[in-house]
Amino acid sequence: MLYLDRCKQIVSALEDADQMLTAGNTDPAGLLRINVPQTFGVLHLVKVWPCLLQRYPGIKLDITLSDRIVDIIEEGYDMAIRIARLPSSSLIYRKLASTRIVVCASPEYLERHGTPLHPEDLKDHMVLGYSYSADKDEWHFDGPDGPVSVKTNVRMHANNGDTCVAAALAGIGITRQPTFMLNDHIRSGKLVRVMPDYTAVELGIYAVYPSRTHLPAKVRATIDFLVHAFEEVTWDDH
Repeated sequence: MLYLDRCKQIVSALEDADQMLTAGNTDPAGLLRINVPQTFGVLHLVKVWPCLLQRYPGIKLDITLSDRIVDIIEEGYDMAIRIARLPSSSLIYRKLASTRIVVCASPEYLERHGTPLHPEDLKDHMVLGYSYSADKDEWHFDGPDGPVSVKTNVRMHANNGDTCVAAALAGIGITRQPTFMLNDHIRSGKLVRVMPDYTAVELGIYAVYPSRTHLPAKVRATIDFLVHAFEEVTWDDH
């Protein structure tokens, strides 16, 4: 299967070269396979793809939504969107935007169980944990007196952030998620940010692609389009 995927990738690259040599045509064209984190893809990319297709009629998209970190070379992807401190050093990347990780809970939960003021207080609360988090159940913060780490009491793990947010909205516990997911809920008051003096990590949102000497026109055009699409984001405005 991996061999077949690699062959398809090579054929796609050759099609790009053929189109660029035919009648001086340099318009981006061909099949573009993209891997995208599920929630970010649903919330912030569903309106971008139609615009991209309208701008470049020769491009075809094959989009896979998954929070699993794929090997884009072995699995035959042309590019991927990654949300991380920094992408893998084996890949080339361009930054699209940033997002902060914040801790929040519903007003109902906080009314019943109290509001944590310090990371150590989280030991007395039910936490909704993201399975793919790099630091797992030990949450790290930078506070007024320096770095603080705490081992949390996780009531539920999920490998999808939407599941954690839904449980938090239902008053089940406290979650830690990126602002691109939480912004609307915090603005509406359905979720309340806690411990604002203790900041968690800031993540970059990157377009990543293999290290290739000759970047296909379809990849270059798509990345440029995404950079422009995310020039102004509002999810950190609260």
